[in-house]
Amino acid sequence: MKLSKSHLGAGALALGAVLAFAVPAGAAVNLQSESNGTAALKIVKQAKLKANGAATVVTLNITCPSGDYYDLNVSVTQTVGNKTTTGTGYAPRTSCTGATQKVKVPVTVSGGGAPFKKGDAYAVGNANIYGFDYIQLSTGRVIVNVES
Repeated sequence: MKLSKSHLGAGALALGAVLAFAVPAGAAVNLQSESNGTAALKIVKQAKLKANGAATVVTLNITCPSGDYYDLNVSVTQTVGNKTTTGTGYAPRTSCTGATQKVKVPVTVSGGGAPFKKGDAYAVGNANIYGFDYIQLSTGRVIVNVES
């Protein structure tokens, strides 16, 4: 059987199409296998005011690989009247269990600002996870400060 130029062209086109689909799929599998799908960070919607608003306690749910360690930083911003109140809090290095862990982080008002009040505020949480790999997680959401 003799192959014509059109047969060779069609074969080359077919091979190119196969490679076009195979190479990105292989890259996606490689990227997926390198990422750690077991780490997650979520801020719970409700926070509890303490000490007449000098602090609010923010709860975070963190999931990380068993045997690793994490620490957490949280910042909260709230508009109180015509001023913006901010505060930060920290949870020191703790062991990961592999399951979701609930961590309560007290966030204190910074720089002599107005106290936190009942109502909406915005919280940002950051986690550093130390283990075989170093993982950074960040999340933010509107929270609702309530009386404790």
